[in-house]
Amino acid sequence: MKTNKYLNFGYLSLIPVTFGIIISTSVVNAATLPQDNTFCLNPKPYELAEGKSTNEEQIELKVKGMTCGACSKTVKSALLKVAGVKDAVVSHEEGKAVVIIEKGKAKTDEIIKAVENAGFSASKN
Repeated sequence: MKTNKYLNFGYLSLIPVTFGIIISTSVVNAATLPQDNTFCLNPKPYELAEGKSTNEEQIELKVKGMTCGACSKTVKSALLKVAGVKDAVVSHEEGKAVVIIEKGKAKTDEIIKAVENAGFSASKN
């Protein structure tokens, strides 16, 4: 009777050990990550340096109806399709979106309409 050399007990015993190492490494990495999501909506990346002017404007919207991360991605995707929008940070947990636009290129009404077309309600904060 011929047996497969890869299916013997020695090789099979390595599988749980390998998965154990991978899982324990993941747990350690997850435990060292920041536990709060306050950095997600921190407007500091968009703050202007003192004395310098730029042609960007920040609009904060209150968005209702978001329940998960997929909702946030849907809203962000809709916002980025509006002409003049440079970036958007959306949080379903806080129910708000911070939108960075080029001055004079995008109107608040257009941005709100894009969120509503995505299936959510929005208003200027």
